Amino acid sequence: MDNNLKEILTEFDELKGQHVIVGFDSIERLIGIGDDGDDYYYITWKGRSNKVNWSSCVGRVMPMKGHLLDRDYNQLVSIAKLNHWDQIQTDPEMRNKLIDELIKCHPNDKILTELCFDLN
Repeated sequence: MDNNLKEILTEFDELKGQHVIVGFDSIERLIGIGDDGDDYYYITWKGRSNKVNWSSCVGRVMPMKGHLLDRDYNQLVSIAKLNHWDQIQTDPEMRNKLIDELIKCHPNDKILTELCFDLN
């Protein structure tokens, strides 16, 4: 495993499930790391869309937890618990179907980590 991937996976272990800023303008949940054979990607999700986003690890995700006031970050988590499809779905079979559909968005790409849908 190359050093870049080690650093990316270490960062993912620290931030998985957290809200992060992607592309300087979008707050999303970091749920995984992917590879398309040419580049590594942060896999993020907005919680209400029917697809995940792949953003090159050449850029960065900006962590919010520990940088915002705790009460402000906890507000983001509370909103996610009330609105994100994976959080409000009480039927485990339907939740798994949703997650399976999200993963199908990139069938030729390789997901390097387990996807983390737990809020952190």
